[in-house]
Amino acid sequence: MMLLKALAVWVLALALGFFAGSGYLVQMATATAILALWGQSWNLFSGLSGNISLGHSAFVATAVYITLVLFVRWGVPPLWGGFCGVGAAVALAALIGAATLRLHGPYFSLATLAAAAVVLALILHYPDLTGGASGVALAFTHNAALSLEFTDGRVYYAIAVTLLFATTLLVRWVRQSRLGYYIAAIKSSEQTAAAAGVHVARVKVAAFCLSAGLTAVGSVVYVFYLGFADPNYLAGLTLSIEIALVAFLGGADFLLGPLVGAIFFELIDTGANALVGASGGWDMMVLGFAVVAAVMIEPRGLCAMAVRGWEALRCAFGYGGKTLAPV
Repeated sequence: MMLLKALAVWVLALALGFFAGSGYLVQMATATAILALWGQSWNLFSGLSGNISLGHSAFVATAVYITLVLFVRWGVPPLWGGFCGVGAAVALAALIGAATLRLHGPYFSLATLAAAAVVLALILHYPDLTGGASGVALAFTHNAALSLEFTDGRVYYAIAVTLLFATTLLVRWVRQSRLGYYIAAIKSSEQTAAAAGVHVARVKVAAFCLSAGLTAVGSVVYVFYLGFADPNYLAGLTLSIEIALVAFLGGADFLLGPLVGAIFFELIDTGANALVGASGGWDMMVLGFAVVAAVMIEPRGLCAMAVRGWEALRCAFGYGGKTLAPV
C-alpha cells in the first residue's frame, strides 16, 4: 500500500511538471528536487548516525569533475562517465570515512570540511584539466540521452524527481533494514553497539559510502541540467551547509524532512530574491532570518512543527484519529 501511494505521488509530480511547461517553475522545481535528493542522501548517514558531515560537497565535485573530464577531454558519454564519477565519490568516502569516522562531534565535522577544501584545491590547481576557477561550460544544441543532453528542461525535471523518488524509497528501506538498526544503535551508544556485536567502523563507513554515492548520482544530473560547473560552489562550504540545512530544516527524524526543507529553502530564497533583490545581500538576510525563525519555533524541523500543529488541532476538536509520528 505504501509503495502504491508513493508511485501515485511520483506520477502526479511528473504530470504537474510536464503540464507546467518548460519555464521558470520547472527550473525551480528541478533545483528543489536535486537539493532534496542531496539532503536525503546526507540524512541517510548524518541524520541516522548523528555524525554531522560538512563536506558532502566533496562528493558532488568529485562526481561532477570526473564525469566532465572524461566527457570533455576524451569523449566518454556522461551516462558511462557518471558511473566512474559515482565510483570515485564512493572511493573518496571510503578513504575519508576510514580516516575520520573514529572522530566524534565537531572533530568529524571539521575533518569532512577539510576534505572538501582539499578537493577544491585540487580542482583549482589543475586548470588545464579541470578549467580551474573559470569552471566548465556545456552547450547543448540537440537531444542525446547518452550525453544527458536535453533541450527540454522538463526531461531534467523528470529525471530529478525519479531519482528523488528512488532515493527516498531506498532511505526508507535502509531505515527498516539491519543496517539502519545498526546505525541507530551506534547513534545511541557506540560502546553498547560494539558490545552487542556490531562492527561499528564497518557500519559507519558503509553508510557514509552509500550516502556519498547517492549524493554523487544527483550531482551528475545537476551539472548537465545547469550546463555549467562552478568549482567554488560545487566543492565549497556553501553547498555543504545547504545540503545539511535542508535536512535539519525539514526534520532529520522524518523521511520527508529533506524534501520539506528543500521546498521551504527554495521558496524563501526565490521569494526573497524577487522581492528585495540580490544586491546588498538582502535576499540572504531574509533567508537567514526565515531559517533562524523556523529553528527557534521548532528545533526538530518543519515536519515536527506540522505534527505539533496537527496534535493541537486534534486535541482542540476532540479528534481521536492516529497520532502522527516520524517515519
